[in-house]
Amino acid sequence: RVVGVLVLAVFIVYIPTQSETARIGQFASAFTLIIAAMSLNLVLGYTGQISIGHSAFFGIGGYTGAILIRDHGWSPGYTFYAAAIIAFIVGCLIAMPVLRIRGAYLALVTLAVAVLFPTLLRWKKLEWLTDGAKGIDSVKYDELPVWPILGELKGRDGRAVFAYWLGLLVLVITFVICRGLIKSRVGRSLIAIRDNETAAAVMGVNVTRTKVLIFGISASMCALAGVLSTLSTGVVTPDGQYVTLLGSIIFLLIMVVGGAGTLSGPIIGGLVYVWLDNTTRGLGTDSKGVIGFLFGWTDQSPATLILGLALILIMLFAPTGLVGLMRKIGRRIVIIERRSH
Repeated sequence: RVVGVLVLAVFIVYIPTQSETARIGQFASAFTLIIAAMSLNLVLGYTGQISIGHSAFFGIGGYTGAILIRDHGWSPGYTFYAAAIIAFIVGCLIAMPVLRIRGAYLALVTLAVAVLFPTLLRWKKLEWLTDGAKGIDSVKYDELPVWPILGELKGRDGRAVFAYWLGLLVLVITFVICRGLIKSRVGRSLIAIRDNETAAAVMGVNVTRTKVLIFGISASMCALAGVLSTLSTGVVTPDGQYVTLLGSIIFLLIMVVGGAGTLSGPIIGGLVYVWLDNTTRGLGTDSKGVIGFLFGWTDQSPATLILGLALILIMLFAPTGLVGLMRKIGRRIVIIERRSH
């Protein structure tokens, strides 16, 4: 474990100091997706409640940050707190009536939330707040804060490095909160609800209160990812990739690929997804070699097809996610036994 932590620390420092700006930006984007998937993991992975509406909470965070910065002159750092509080309240209000239903019905209701949210942002009566279909742009730090270790960062490269460390900081905070919840009595209640809701209620778990609270916390975490995305790109629109239903599907995909119901699953899944997405996106119809031989018949970029096939293969050979696969392989190599006294 000590060796693993040291290797991870070296890797974390190496990326922003030795990599090119594009690579740093990819990792900053991965951190944002990991936070969103981690928030969904609390609801779906540990509580067993199917939610396809987390893109709405991502959008709430993004728009809250943009509106407070543009219209009210807030410092970007303080918008994280406001976005988390607003998303927590909205999440609890949605959860109180919705979480009384289960299974496919719950999925349909949260699906409706994801579909309706972008439409609400385009509503003419809210254009004074959201700027309608064009969204809000030029949202960023006017001057990057000077952090003790990082020093003064300037220019495009400096902004990429700052986005990397800011995303990593929020990710660490989110991970610590998730771990604290899962390892506590609340976490045991969540797993009990997921495995057998009736048995959990008989054993004294307040099912409704627990589910509403976790849904609200999950929504607030996803809103943090939305603020990060807005500060990183400088713009938020109703058609943004992660504000629409596609965002919810991507969060779900990352969580499942990494391993639902595990703390490290969203982290592994987010890194793998961003790597696959950026790798396949660079492939064109004129690719040579094996890629050209397999996909030369199409007149469009094979990136989406390759990504889909890769994900299918992952699910076939790792149905419990990549974390589950690594644990399965690890048990064949190393067996950890408790020390006898």
